[in-house]
Amino acid sequence: MFGTTTLMQGIRPFFEFLLMDGALLVGLFLLITWAVVMLQQRVSFQAAQGSLMGSSSWRSAFVASIGGVLTPFCSCSTIPVLSGMLRAGVGFVPSFAFLVASPVVSEGVFILLLLTVGIIPAVVFVFLGLVLTSAAGVTAGSFGLARYVTLKPTPQSSAAFLGQAAAKWQGWKPSSRFAWLAAKQELRTVAPYLLVGLLIGGLIYGAVPQQALVSLLDQLPVGWLYLACALLGVPLYISPITALPIGLALIEKGFPVGPLVTFLVSAIGTSLPEVMLLFRLFKLPLVIAHTLTVITCALVLGLAVAFVV
Repeated sequence: MFGTTTLMQGIRPFFEFLLMDGALLVGLFLLITWAVVMLQQRVSFQAAQGSLMGSSSWRSAFVASIGGVLTPFCSCSTIPVLSGMLRAGVGFVPSFAFLVASPVVSEGVFILLLLTVGIIPAVVFVFLGLVLTSAAGVTAGSFGLARYVTLKPTPQSSAAFLGQAAAKWQGWKPSSRFAWLAAKQELRTVAPYLLVGLLIGGLIYGAVPQQALVSLLDQLPVGWLYLACALLGVPLYISPITALPIGLALIEKGFPVGPLVTFLVSAIGTSLPEVMLLFRLFKLPLVIAHTLTVITCALVLGLAVAFVV
């Protein structure tokens, strides 16, 4: 009888997390995807792409970073878009900024902050992320890292700078209907990843005692904690969708938001599969520079969020 009661006490939080947080995340995902598709229909991104051809300015890097935020890919799925940009002759500076911004300035982390600590840290995360990724592109260009790109422009090819082309604006109702259908299709695509994330988050929420996390955190000085979180995330593969339930579970267990942001940004921003894919486009020095850039962004963003919370 005692064993059954104990088991039920452990299972109940797991299913509560799955049902309540799962419904919330699905709703937010549909809403944000709908808004992004509406924006893609309304704004002419082709003109933005043309302005990036061969450019190396701060403006081009910032535009590319914004493009990365509006196309919330995981680290691996950014590679085909990057390849298309480079083949089409988009400058190295905006291409590198896009490569970093797309997974680093993650909508998953933004929603996590919005739900847990409020709008100000969430806005700081996005704005500072845009600045950091733009600076990364400009800095990489100023150090001459473009010479380590192995993929050469192909004038005959074209690049979809912002991912799959959306339908043109047809008025509010038709465009909204198209955006809703696109959001549902996208949800079906990411549903397996979302489910895995919810299962992992539920296990963490229901099985990991809060005191164990607190005692682990107390063993590391703050500076080493951030660095450990950044380095731990590098080899992992975590999609923005999977990061949401994991982050919610850890915060509810008392994990500090600053180190958590550092870990999630590092894990979403790069991974071992992405590194292997990058070797098809970059030589070793540029692959290393990209990884160090993601780690730096993760550390700065985590510290910044902790400062404003």
